[in-house]
Amino acid sequence: MKKNRQRLATAGLFMALAAVSALPVLAEEDKSQHGWQQEEDGRWFYTNRDGSRETESWVRGADGSRYYLDADGYMAVNQVIKDGDNIYYVNENGVRVRNQWASEPNDDLCDQEVDTLWYYFDHNGRAVNTEGKTLKLKDGNAERIYFFDSDGHMLSGWQNITKWNKADETNTYYLGDENQGYARMQWQYLEVDNDFFDADGYEYDSYEFFYFGYDGKMRKNCEDELNDEHFLFDENGALLTGWQPGVTPSDKDLGLNRYYDEETGVRAKGWLFAHDPDNEDSDPHWFYCDDKKGTLFNEGGRDSDDELSYKKINGKTYFFDDKGHMITGLISTDGTAIPDVFMDEGFETLSGDIGKGNGKKAAGIYYLSQDEGTLGQLQSDKRIGLKDNDEMVYYYLGKSGRAYTNTLIKGCIYGPDGAMLHSEDSDKEIFTVDDIYEQDDYSQGRLKDGATPVIPAGSQVIVNKSGKVTQRGTVKVDDVSYDVDHYQAIQKD
Repeated sequence: MKKNRQRLATAGLFMALAAVSALPVLAEEDKSQHGWQQEEDGRWFYTNRDGSRETESWVRGADGSRYYLDADGYMAVNQVIKDGDNIYYVNENGVRVRNQWASEPNDDLCDQEVDTLWYYFDHNGRAVNTEGKTLKLKDGNAERIYFFDSDGHMLSGWQNITKWNKADETNTYYLGDENQGYARMQWQYLEVDNDFFDADGYEYDSYEFFYFGYDGKMRKNCEDELNDEHFLFDENGALLTGWQPGVTPSDKDLGLNRYYDEETGVRAKGWLFAHDPDNEDSDPHWFYCDDKKGTLFNEGGRDSDDELSYKKINGKTYFFDDKGHMITGLISTDGTAIPDVFMDEGFETLSGDIGKGNGKKAAGIYYLSQDEGTLGQLQSDKRIGLKDNDEMVYYYLGKSGRAYTNTLIKGCIYGPDGAMLHSEDSDKEIFTVDDIYEQDDYSQGRLKDGATPVIPAGSQVIVNKSGKVTQRGTVKVDDVSYDVDHYQAIQKD
């Protein structure tokens, strides 16, 4: 397909050369008179009235066309004519061409590394030779953009061009090979020219993706929105992929990262499953990328007063640490010891409140789902059971998601580590408790001011295997009888 496009472009470039006009009748051969004369070898020359030959000048023919006489006085054919600051081309009949392409071999005529030099001659027959001036030509439905040097030579390959009317603006273009020369547009997969690019500090493959606007200007050293997606280009214009630092100096200083798809280069938005920005060998984690900025939620802890924050996504709440990782498993952020078996790796040492301002969640014990269908979602307002080998451990989560500690809920006590008390070795078991409060004594996971414990610290309580606490009556535990009143068990004499 690429070769076909090249053939079409080349055909469009040289189509005008296919038709040439026949040499008009200049004059009847008569060497005794001035005017056009012809040698026996067929070459034409022009004699002035004084009998001298006209040289290095233009002479009009009988048909009105202009013909050029070279230094020897012969009419030039099939060649480029440099006349002062202007450049022309005459065809095989010596006629000055207009609105068409023409070429000549590059016999060290310029420092371009090309075999053939191409010119374009305008409606006056003059070559476009203004350095940095744009020439736009139609090729079917496509518009081609060309550039030339000050000698009228069409430019090709990689070029840094300063527009002739914008001295303070230099842009990079890719102009194809020496027989095409038009500015490429949109996505291009091109060979990297290390002699052209400043490749110091960059590791390029032999080919890289680049993007050029409809004006041919290459995008570089920027993040650009193309078809509602964002892409990042380095200082040389090569498409960047993977983890990249922020697009502004302040973002880079803060270490804020964005992720660009390894295959497409599209900036990630929404959920992202990837290795850590600073460690390609790390296990992948879930991150959440801002749809508008592409930055990771809570990276650097910037979204919280401490290191942790939360975000509601599609009505579900998720926790994130200061590296932007979505948190899963049972966590403790207030120093309360909880079983390691319920914690996922990397979240064992979290601390502090979650979030910021009036909406922050109090430090404590929380559970973020470890199940595939609800992974990372904060669980709340219910009792959950987590399995430790063959034993179930139960926690009761409030509306904020914080696990109740030292709280009596539905006839069960959830202790200082949030786990429900229950008898393990016998039908009933004695426990000594701290101050135990009722569920209503808490608001947003925090104990209300002035709350009074329903069971004072130091009290003994009797709990069965299902976690039910004896509220009143006489109960025997291990052949010892206890009187129970308001959950407090006192051994009988």
